[in-house]
Amino acid sequence: MLSTLLLAALALAAPQNESEELTQWVQSRDERMTWWRDARFGMFVHWGLYSPAGGIWDGKRYEQHYAEWIQNWASVPCTEYARQMKPLFQPEPGFADAWAELAKDAGMRYAVMTSKHHDGFTLFNSKEPYSLANDVAGGTNISPAGRDVAREFADAMRARGLKAGFYYSLLDWQHPDAYEMALPGYPKDGHARDHGRYKAYMRGHVNELLTNYGPLSTIWFDYSDPTHQGDAWGAAQLLSDMRTKQPEILVNNRLYFGLENKNGDYGTPEKYVPPTGLPGMDWEVNHTLNESYGFSSHDVGWKDTATVVRLLCDVVSKGGNLLLNIGPDATGRVPEAAQKTLRSVGAWIKVNGEAIYGTTASPFTRLSWGRATQKPGTLYLMVFDWHPDGVFWLPIRNRITTVDVLGSDAKCSFVCDEGGGGAALTLPLPVDPACTVVRIRYEGALEPLPFAVQPSAGGALVLLPHDASLQGSSLQGSSLQGSSLKVEQVGVIGDVTYNIGYWLDREAFPSWPVRVVGVPLGSVQPVRFGVTLVYACDNGSAGSGFRVEAGNARLDSVTVGTGGWQQYREVFLGSLDLVPGIQEIRVKAVTKPGEAVMNIREIRLEPRVR
Repeated sequence: MLSTLLLAALALAAPQNESEELTQWVQSRDERMTWWRDARFGMFVHWGLYSPAGGIWDGKRYEQHYAEWIQNWASVPCTEYARQMKPLFQPEPGFADAWAELAKDAGMRYAVMTSKHHDGFTLFNSKEPYSLANDVAGGTNISPAGRDVAREFADAMRARGLKAGFYYSLLDWQHPDAYEMALPGYPKDGHARDHGRYKAYMRGHVNELLTNYGPLSTIWFDYSDPTHQGDAWGAAQLLSDMRTKQPEILVNNRLYFGLENKNGDYGTPEKYVPPTGLPGMDWEVNHTLNESYGFSSHDVGWKDTATVVRLLCDVVSKGGNLLLNIGPDATGRVPEAAQKTLRSVGAWIKVNGEAIYGTTASPFTRLSWGRATQKPGTLYLMVFDWHPDGVFWLPIRNRITTVDVLGSDAKCSFVCDEGGGGAALTLPLPVDPACTVVRIRYEGALEPLPFAVQPSAGGALVLLPHDASLQGSSLQGSSLQGSSLKVEQVGVIGDVTYNIGYWLDREAFPSWPVRVVGVPLGSVQPVRFGVTLVYACDNGSAGSGFRVEAGNARLDSVTVGTGGWQQYREVFLGSLDLVPGIQEIRVKAVTKPGEAVMNIREIRLEPRVR
């Protein structure tokens, strides 16, 4: 720990530039991130003046998912928004204790609450002059008289052994000098904005959080765009203040543009899980229990226990953390449906927590029946889809010593291929319908087998973009950046999709290694698969001939225009007979009359009766 005198001296020093400041954060990252990498599961809390509205304004229901944006959806001037909402924001005594108990029951290890959202109102008692009094909303502080709900939150979480942090919006729909970005739908007044004053205002807020609320786990900033990032927020100064005032604190990456940028301590994909994680960086998915972050009285699409358990397993298996949001109402009460799901997730974690806490990412690219995590000498298989015969193939060369199911004394058996070709596990019926965890102990350093797409419980092989090997070279002189043929991400938040795209070079092609299992098990007779392609093709590029092939088997077809490069069509191509064992499936272009061959979202091979 740095001494008080040294901290004071550092605080007086002028901040370094952004690059130097970010370098300082990297140097201490591993030590500061230790608890976070073990914790894996946290609570996000969106709560503020939008909570009393509950997604409804003046009797009109707004169906947009993000109820915390109600001021924007309903185009409400800030003065009117404050006038109506401030009297209705009435936190009950003890709300924070109830949240902390819920987080603990759910198996969460840390919590992050909104200290200021985009509407500019503060849940902490700021002493900034604009927060104390202004002619727009009267003031930004909304805690009831004699209380500080931010302090109540932080104290309650720490009292129960959880780490506490704060979300802080860089946007501000209220402050007269804030940047005009993502502002509400009501008319702008057109006055000149002094962004230097706004940066000073934000810095004052952040320093109050750092100084007045005890040791914080993180400051979770939100958000930037290509024009407003880094220096636009005074990032060097903010980072310096955090590092000197709370040397152990973490900071997310949203002082900069891009949810997967590597600035700060961890990335922040929102409402989606990167298919292969984010290699080379720490990351945390922020997600919701329904669709909205803020309280919505009409959003009742609550995730059930199995959905949340599998989301948590998916995130952790790829090396990330899950920050799962609750949206309390104006009193601070969490909807009963959300509480029920979280406590059920906690019951699952009490049995299976060793497969979550302190684990690292799966050594396998993908498992068709679930996910995996690991600790030295131990694998945890998170089984979602149970094979009818209870037999699972584990692609490791190691000698297995024990196989057991967490929370059960049911007997398991295994047979290892003496040639290092994997192991066949015979498992009992699933213990938990959400996810049954099988613990594998093995000898030596783990040696996973090379990746191959594994058959699902029904024997189908599903070929996805991130599982493909893309053969192709960079296009010389092309106006398009990067290589011909690549995995393309469409969307940023929520419904993110992926496809193999930019197939501009006819010689390029994707291929997938697959494991074909004989029917019955052990048979060497070819297996017949029906092949279905999910693809898109702009009408102007239609007519490309292409071939799906594996060994001597092949299918020929021609693309038809689907209406655009992201307008997908599912088409059955025919049948392929594949020999049991490891095979390679390739899709090759034969002709390319247009700009590109096609975009591929998925290929399915489903066993058929011969």
